[in-house]
Amino acid sequence: MGSSLYQKSVPLAPGTYRLNVVVKDVNGGNMNNYEMALHVPRYDEEKLGSSSLVLADMIEKVPTRSIGTGQFVIGTTKVRPRVGETFRRDEKMGIYVQLYNFGTDENNTKKPAGTVEYEVVKQGSNEKIFDFTEEIGKIEGASFQQVTIEKILPLQNMEPGQYLLKMKVSDKVGNQSLTPSISFTVV
Repeated sequence: MGSSLYQKSVPLAPGTYRLNVVVKDVNGGNMNNYEMALHVPRYDEEKLGSSSLVLADMIEKVPTRSIGTGQFVIGTTKVRPRVGETFRRDEKMGIYVQLYNFGTDENNTKKPAGTVEYEVVKQGSNEKIFDFTEEIGKIEGASFQQVTIEKILPLQNMEPGQYLLKMKVSDKVGNQSLTPSISFTVV
């Protein structure tokens, strides 16, 4: 028995919603219901913000005619999230997040100034497995309004276990920072 993924974009105003998903097995007739709270944040245009941090099993550019259309397509990229955040060692893990509202500089460089630090630690031991920092202004397509991070992390050197991906986004001009994080498992 396999699993299937489905995605549908529904624009929602900021607020809290109740999501109800009802699934029916057309062969066996069994039904199941899943309910959860869905929080749509309000973004302040004066503050540094981010989308959800997504761990994906696929991050790839789409053809020009497919930009913004189809399941799992965000702008120019197909981002298929990994349900359950569990990966095998022979896989690569995609990291996707959008960052918004960097401070503008007086030099009019049109590029945000700041850094993104990535750190992966093994849970339980807090052993640092991976550590990398990059300049935000050097990320392809970076602007004051939005920076899209699309990274691929090979997992073959990670022992099976639970890990935590921690990011620290620093906006030097706006003097703000964000610290998104997400847990994942390697089997």
